[in-house]
Amino acid sequence: MLASLGAELLKIRKRPSTWVLALIWLSVIVLLNYTLTYAFLSNVPPPTFPEGTPKRQQEQLQQQQEQFQEQQLRSLYPDNLVQNLIPGYPSVGAPIALILGALAVGSEYGWSTFKTILTQRPGRTALFLGKLLALGVMLALLVVLTFVTGAACSIVVAILAGASSTGPPVGEFLRALGAGFLILAVWASLGALLATLLRSTALSIGIGLVYSLVLETIIFNLPIRNPSFTNAREFFPGQNSSSLADSFSEQAPTGFAPPTPPVDAPQAALVLLSYTAAFIVLAALVFRRRDVE
Repeated sequence: MLASLGAELLKIRKRPSTWVLALIWLSVIVLLNYTLTYAFLSNVPPPTFPEGTPKRQQEQLQQQQEQFQEQQLRSLYPDNLVQNLIPGYPSVGAPIALILGALAVGSEYGWSTFKTILTQRPGRTALFLGKLLALGVMLALLVVLTFVTGAACSIVVAILAGASSTGPPVGEFLRALGAGFLILAVWASLGALLATLLRSTALSIGIGLVYSLVLETIIFNLPIRNPSFTNAREFFPGQNSSSLADSFSEQAPTGFAPPTPPVDAPQAALVLLSYTAAFIVLAALVFRRRDVE
């Protein structure tokens, strides 16, 4: 399995799609989370008032606008790094991780290389687990790169704004790293499972993206008031991904429609961990027992 891990790490590192997907996500963080937000907040025109507005009222409204701008700008500072980045994991990171998982397994079927690899005497289980371990290493690196990029951008914003700010608490930062990796892992393992079942990259990516971006939202908005259906919504991977990300923010939940009551962070982490383990075990069993052709 260690030899398979080394080979898979080399393949992932050499595959252009890996770095293209990583650059897409990092570009979204730089452009949307920081650059455009800072540019908008820094260039808000002063408020205009109808003729005859009392000067005191003008000063109050202008002061309120400045306070709002300062509050929004502070959300880009390093001490709010976790709250600014973690919501992107269920919305942007999940599809990227799913594509990475599908590519890691489905490409072998498209290139017909599984048979060649297996003739070199690695066992099927060792080969498959080595591939998934390499995928996990890539996901961990992606999580670290995400926070490094966000930290660099937040420091630049703080310098441009002339403000001093410290980083997030160490405990919160470590929890965010673990939560981000868990969210990516469940979707990457789903992509690997779909690619194993379908023996196709394009089809598995298509089905996975439809589910992650569309299907759960449709299910949650069905006009069903049955308590069993409401409780069942708490165990969907997309909902638990969003709930785990929202647990780091005091703002209203975003992404998938929240169930009633909302899923708390420990339950969301446990559900995601269970899904990840189930997807990996099922994919390994299918790969072990089925012909690779």
